[in-house]
Amino acid sequence: MSDFIRLQLKLKWGLNRNNNKKSAVMTAIAAIFAVAVALALVGVLTYVLKFNLNITAKKLSQLYLTLVMFALTVYATGLQLGRLYRPGDIHITARFPLSPFKLFVSYLIINYIELSVYSVVLLVPIMLVFGYVMSCLSVVYILGILIGALLMPILPFALSIFIAIPVMYAVSFLERNPIVRLILFVVFLAGCFVLYNYILTVLAQFFIHRNWETGTLEIWDKILAALDSYYNPAYYLGNTIFFEEFWLGLGVIVGAGVLLGAGGIFLAKFVYSGVRKKVLEGGETHEKTSSTDEYGSTRAMLRYSFREILRTKTSSYFYLGVAISTPVMVFFCNRLVTIVGEAQIGTGINFGASMLVISVFMAMICSFTGTILSIEGKNFYITKLVPVPYRKQLLIKGLLNVCVGLMALAISVAVLCALQFLNPQEMATLVVTQIMLVVGLVFNGINLNLSNPNLKPKANGEAEEINITYMFIIGLAVSAVLGASSLVFPRVISDGGFGTYSICIAVTFVYQWINVLVYWFTVDKKYRKIEA
Repeated sequence: MSDFIRLQLKLKWGLNRNNNKKSAVMTAIAAIFAVAVALALVGVLTYVLKFNLNITAKKLSQLYLTLVMFALTVYATGLQLGRLYRPGDIHITARFPLSPFKLFVSYLIINYIELSVYSVVLLVPIMLVFGYVMSCLSVVYILGILIGALLMPILPFALSIFIAIPVMYAVSFLERNPIVRLILFVVFLAGCFVLYNYILTVLAQFFIHRNWETGTLEIWDKILAALDSYYNPAYYLGNTIFFEEFWLGLGVIVGAGVLLGAGGIFLAKFVYSGVRKKVLEGGETHEKTSSTDEYGSTRAMLRYSFREILRTKTSSYFYLGVAISTPVMVFFCNRLVTIVGEAQIGTGINFGASMLVISVFMAMICSFTGTILSIEGKNFYITKLVPVPYRKQLLIKGLLNVCVGLMALAISVAVLCALQFLNPQEMATLVVTQIMLVVGLVFNGINLNLSNPNLKPKANGEAEEINITYMFIIGLAVSAVLGASSLVFPRVISDGGFGTYSICIAVTFVYQWINVLVYWFTVDKKYRKIEA
């Protein structure tokens, strides 16, 4: 059993895996950037709350301890779900010289080890930044953080064993109903964005005007009072970190963790045995009838490409999900950028704010065109057998991506019109610019994917992330140029309106046609190289 645990940990964390080095580097850069942003937000929010609320460090720490404990519980539930109830290698592990019970225990140990690593990675930096801002850094406080990091995974792990069982059945239902799954994801994504935007708006109001919106202080005071109570598991963790009622906190965390963990393991063992047996015996069988597709080649390829997106979780969630929720995010981003911009630059920045915000979201949506070919994976040979020229196949796939981007754009523009953010000239310029930007991004993604197709078989059918990252960086760069142009030029050139409109249109026109021409003159050479 110990050998199996070491093998699994090596596969997860080992340094000798044959991973794409470029992908690993880009993932590391993205992770460092995300951590830096999160820690900066923690520091700023802590400073603002400390400045406005008469509150102790321990009480304020409950906000971050609760969030970390919640995040770890969600992550631990995913680990239990992926390794115990929905493993991709169950047919392989069934041949190992290990009993089902030993496999079950091994996976629990592996999950706890992994959760402990993330507990240290999340809790220690956040609490160090928090302690620095609250001026409570000391040797005793740092010792408390280390003890807290060791205790943090106990309750999330114990709770996740219980939570994973109903979640497993819910996920099975959602996989049979992808539309319901997508709707729930969009609602969740929009909700998270609204909450994140609210926090940023509060911080912006404070730093710009040195005041808060009416009722904000009372809301935060009630939130912190509710978190600093015996009903919150993070309350006892705070006791151990700050050495206040230390033994009470330690006893509750360890005692509750042992009791919940023992009960959860007892229940999960029977569920695990049933699920494992069902999977090994073939599970449920569904008869699926197919009929001859009588559509034309273009319509048939469009249907196939759209189904490929729905089949791939990454695309269906973060591609269609972002596209559908873009209008909501555009509204809140526009409002936030306008608040900050009017305070720093002055009135009349709605056009620049709208151009910047919508360009960024178009870049997010179109970044998935970087996998327009890679998404085929091991099925790439099918594109060689389909009686449709590969040029036309790529153009049809690109057309689908353009349509998704333009639908999100149309709804976003309708939102801006309804709220009267822009005048007719600004709206017309925005629409023309964004249409050319979407087309340029799609062709840029096709060109990039032809240069780096990465058609190796993928066990989970997911798209290669490195091209998505590259495309998002390119999209952000173009968006920054458009945003800067539409914000700065009206204030530095005469007849700023017409000049700004012309510059924005010219930038996207050049960007679009460069990528179209690159595609037109290089697609044959790149495709022959892939075939070879």
